[in-house]
Amino acid sequence: MTDAREWTLAQNHSNTASPPARMINLEPNPNRPNYLAIYTDAAWNPSTGCAAFGWIIDDPITSSQHSATETFVSSPLMAEALVLRQAIIFTLNHGIGSAVIHSDSQSLIKMIRSNSFVLEIYGILHDIFSLFNAFSFIEFMFILRGANNRADSVAKQALYALNQF
Repeated sequence: MTDAREWTLAQNHSNTASPPARMINLEPNPNRPNYLAIYTDAAWNPSTGCAAFGWIIDDPITSSQHSATETFVSSPLMAEALVLRQAIIFTLNHGIGSAVIHSDSQSLIKMIRSNSFVLEIYGILHDIFSLFNAFSFIEFMFILRGANNRADSVAKQALYALNQF
């Protein structure tokens, strides 16, 4: 119920300010030519347990969109954690060592910033924390849902396509 309530609240358009970002800075100068802004979102179907993930990668020159799907996803929080891990792995596989990752899942961003674990997504959070060391700079930011509409659209399109099969 708590996860569902958190997901529902994240769907509302609110005018509250986002909390300050927590940085995990492993080098003194995080300014890199390959610095990226990554926007992530997930769409989840509770009746099928299917989830779709969307992430947008913005670099100084271009923007690209990516998606993936997964079955047997237990909750919206699980889906949000999975898309975050997927985007981090994608980024690392493409040789990018510094990024700011944006998500509209406030509870997930709080967990990451506080290095805390929730049993439901323990394994995924452990994976995310383990991947931190591969970055020279990484920052996680909560953004309002309205500011994340591009990633939301990619995730919903992928879920729609998955449900067609």
